[in-house]
Parts: sequence; C-alpha cells; structure tokens
Amino acid sequence: MFPGFEDQRRRYADVIVRFGLNLQPGQRVLLAEPYELQGVDPAAAPLVEAIAAAARAAGAAEVETIWGEAAAWRRAACDWPERDFLERLERNTARLERAIATGEALVFPMSAHPELADGIAPRGAARLRRTCGDYYGRVASALMAGATNWTAVPAPTPAWAEVVFADTAAPQRFANLWSSVLAACRADAADPVAAWEDRVAELERRRDELEARHFRRLRLHGPGTDLTLALPAAHRWCTALLRTREGRRFAPNLPTEEVFTAPHRGSAEGWLRVARPVCHGGAVMEGVELEFRGGQVVCARARRGAELLERVLAVDRGAVRLGEVALVDGVSPVARSGRCFRQALLDENAMNHVALGDAYAFTAAAGARETLNRSVLHLDLPVECEALLT
Repeated sequence: MFPGFEDQRRRYADVIVRFGLNLQPGQRVLLAEPYELQGVDPAAAPLVEAIAAAARAAGAAEVETIWGEAAAWRRAACDWPERDFLERLERNTARLERAIATGEALVFPMSAHPELADGIAPRGAARLRRTCGDYYGRVASALMAGATNWTAVPAPTPAWAEVVFADTAAPQRFANLWSSVLAACRADAADPVAAWEDRVAELERRRDELEARHFRRLRLHGPGTDLTLALPAAHRWCTALLRTREGRRFAPNLPTEEVFTAPHRGSAEGWLRVARPVCHGGAVMEGVELEFRGGQVVCARARRGAELLERVLAVDRGAVRLGEVALVDGVSPVARSGRCFRQALLDENAMNHVALGDAYAFTAAAGARETLNRSVLHLDLPVECEALLT
C-alpha cells in the first residue's frame, strides 16, 4: 500500500465503530452496500478487514460482509430485468430486514463508481437504479426510525482515487484519497471521538439557534442560483445524528457537517446551479442547472449527463420537487480541501445543499407532514451560495 497505511485504516475503523456506529458489546455487525452494487466493493477489502477487527475489539459477537460486484451490476444494466441480479437484490434485502429485526449493527462502506455505467444504454441503467431504490425502500423507513444503529462511510479504493486525484502523481493518488477521507472523518485528530463530540455540540447549538428563531423563508443566493423556499410552520431543524428506539445515539453517515430541514414541497421558486459533478447510479451529471416554479422543476439542463438528469426527474411525481435544504458552515475538512470527490457522503459536507426527492419525516411535526415531499429518490445537490433566512 503506502507508508502509514496500517495506522490510517486502524484509526478510521475505530472512529466508524466507536462514534459512527456506537457499537454495543454483544451486537452482531453486518457490512453491506444497499444503494448501488448491492454489496461492498471488493476493492475496499482493506477497510472492511479493519472495521471487522475494530468491531471485534469492541465486543462484537460476529461480523459478516455482503460483497458486491461491478461486473454483475453492468451485466444486469445491459439486460434488465436480469434474474441473477434480481435474486441478489431479494437475498440481500431480506438479509438486511433480518438484521434490523434482530438489532444487528449495520455498516455501509460506500465507494464511488463514476464510470460504472459507461457504455451502457441509459434506459437499462435507469430501470436498474429504480429497482434498486424500490428494494432499499423496504428497509429505509426502519433505518431512519432508529430500528437499529447504522452508519454509511466513505470506502477508499484505487479506482476512485484515480478519478479524484488524476491531477497528482499516480503513486500518490490512493494515499491522497485515504488522507482526505481520514481528515474528513476526523480520524487524524489526536482523539477522534472527542473531536466529533465537539463538532456535534457545535452543530446542535446551531440547530437550536435556528429552531428558536422560527424562520419561515430561506433564500439561496450565489453564482447561477437564486432560489426561494418556504419553511412550513411546523418544520424542524435537525442534525444528522439519530437515536435508536432504546436511546442509543449514532451517526447515519460520516462525515456529517450539516444542519438541515425540509422546505414546503410546493414552495421552490427560482434558479439553482449545482456546484459539483453529481454521481448517481454509476454515471455522472455535470453543469446541472434547474429552474423551479410552483415547487417543481420546470426546466433542467446539464452540460454532461442530460439524459440521465431527465430520467432522474422522471422517477416519480416527487422527483421534481425538493425534500431537503441543508446548511454547511464551510469550516469542515472537506470544504477546506477544495477537492470534488464525486461521492455524496463527502461532497454534500463541503457546502450548502438541497436534495431532490424524498423528505425525512422527522423534519416536520407529526401533524404537518403533508407539507413534505415524497419520492423513492433522494439526491443531494451541492450549491455554492449564501443562505438568507427570514
């Protein structure tokens, strides 16, 4: 690998297990990836090994991994519906359902595959993405309701490093990606868990300040962006920290630098320019610009991936509306790096962002959830802008 690699992966795995997952002694641990490959990228095996070791050291009863395969995804996308991949989807989703029902801790190591769908007809890839989303929908609500503790984390691979650090010397690319992920997840701090506790306290103070002000309107303004959103009377500002039904706190994703809420589903008015390339289902959209009227996208353009963007917006009736607006203060390691990682876990924590599609139910009081958007899609879009609240 590279000098210092063993120490880096050990420190990173320890943060994942102790802070992200908040693993409890005696819990079983399942590593999976239910979003894209339907299993962990085998190229992320060094991280998987380190997470398994950290979990056992923390008292895990057993550690299991569901592996994915890029070639299987590509075969399925070329000939969808494909029986073998459908069986994989059913088998893996059923395993996740059992894990949630029995209180196993879940880790989702997420690599980036921006070239996965290269050379594949967009229609086949879009149909496969939609089916994967439907299967994930079987477990999503339970996960967000705190049925068990879980965390999604960036999983560096050499192929991902080649894309993100193409402007650096080839022998240094993988090491550079690892260093960036460690910094983003504060695993390079003297005491990473304490560093996260300090950061979470800052985010919770910001959340409480926003809650106390009862803002009703938010304007995003920046290069190519002038978008106004209404905030429902019963909206809630949240941090990306959840609790299980037993009260155990965990971080559904690392890193986490945002304070977020949901706009009224019918309120978006204006223009939005997406500041970074967005990877979705193995393909890339770049130079995305959206115009909103009456809460929905009425015009969409992309310099690259225009057909993919069109298919994303056609997933269902809620895909053209916004389900989240998130404020990021710009002091995070991801923001300071100035690097585009082509992976949502990192890029959404670099700047303010919105999300097309589904809203999280807990971002509004129970009696006001009719104001929230609903969709099988939830696609984060980083926006270079100021956020003006009134």
